[in-house]
Amino acid sequence: MTGFLGGAPASWRIDAERSEYHFETNDVGSLRIVADPQETPRGIGRIRLMVMMVEGTASLVELRIEDGAGNPVLGLAGDTGARMGLDIDRDGDGSLRFNGEIGAHLAAHPMSGQAPGPLQPLVLDVVGGRITASGH
Repeated sequence: MTGFLGGAPASWRIDAERSEYHFETNDVGSLRIVADPQETPRGIGRIRLMVMMVEGTASLVELRIEDGAGNPVLGLAGDTGARMGLDIDRDGDGSLRFNGEIGAHLAAHPMSGQAPGPLQPLVLDVVGGRITASGH
């Protein structure tokens, strides 16, 4: 996943083994994505996303960015909306592949101890995303 966080270049690599998906039907399911930092601004570590799929439409339910120690620092600012477009394909080996775009505004995570500040825009392109584990 590559793009920009608050105007600074940022990229994360999806951890296919720690991420998971679960589909109740072909049209209804969820993805839990965990990605490790590749190129991120100072103090930014892993990113975690929860995506719900309903009738082919992806919705970003949760987004959390951690610092290098795993503490939450930024989260989805719920009242600003997020945009997401993912194309999802299932492989014969049981893995899930996806590509698309994610856009959101992030605020200081309530548990971070940071004072609320200006919202930080996040824009990501997901190319070749893969999850190998089906959740329970």
